[in-house]
Amino acid sequence: MNKLWKDFQRLSVDCYTHMISNNPDRTVWNQAFDTLVGAIKGERDKNPDFGKEFYQVDETTDFEYGVEDWLLDYLDELGAGGLHEKRCQVCDTIIGLFAWKEQSPADFMFEKSSAMSAMGRADEAVALCEKWYQDEPESQLSAAALIYARINAEDYAGAEQIVEKYVSKGDKCTDDTELVYRAAVRLYEAKGDEKTAEQMKKTLEKYDDEIERELMEEFEELPFCDGFGDFFDEDFDDEDFDDEDFDDADFEGEDSDDEADIDVLPFQ
Repeated sequence: MNKLWKDFQRLSVDCYTHMISNNPDRTVWNQAFDTLVGAIKGERDKNPDFGKEFYQVDETTDFEYGVEDWLLDYLDELGAGGLHEKRCQVCDTIIGLFAWKEQSPADFMFEKSSAMSAMGRADEAVALCEKWYQDEPESQLSAAALIYARINAEDYAGAEQIVEKYVSKGDKCTDDTELVYRAAVRLYEAKGDEKTAEQMKKTLEKYDDEIERELMEEFEELPFCDGFGDFFDEDFDDEDFDDEDFDDADFEGEDSDDEADIDVLPFQ
């Protein structure tokens, strides 16, 4: 592997440092992206078959650099910073860099259409999503993207046509319809149909609760979770703790007028 990979690795660490510290400067992210593209092209100079498909880049590099995850985080950062033109450019670069015969560029198409709409290019976003939906009619993401694009273009009737192909108001939300359901909520809110929007929100909440419950059940079945319940059920003696060790913490006892509000969200 050429040295640009190590440069990308170093820069990607800097990117996440910026993210954690809420640094609004995206320069290091842009540098990391340019370095990543250079690393891929450098490998192809030596081996034209290197990473023809997007997923193969991570596979070939033994997932050492986390390319896919980093790219999606980069696009999130650009979106959060309102840098939608750059977001489109990055998507175009990635889409043009790979063959996409074994894998769909769905994530990057979705990001591009979202960026177009954010820049006020609603008609272009609709055209892009309509072509994508024609090419991948079974893709839930392409359907959701087209719904959002038509909403942004204020074509509510056209958006509803796509929604009704996937769900009706009384349907249960499933893995196969979740993204369309979320887009449908946005549609009915935009139309001012709060009753239907609330109904679909409740259906989504039930789906989210089911998924969280399933994940918790799977988590509890893992070997390292044995005994966790017994551990947390034990009674602890207050004498085991020294208040001086917890200067910044607020531990309320049974006699306190305040109630501790602790939300345990292991999966978000």
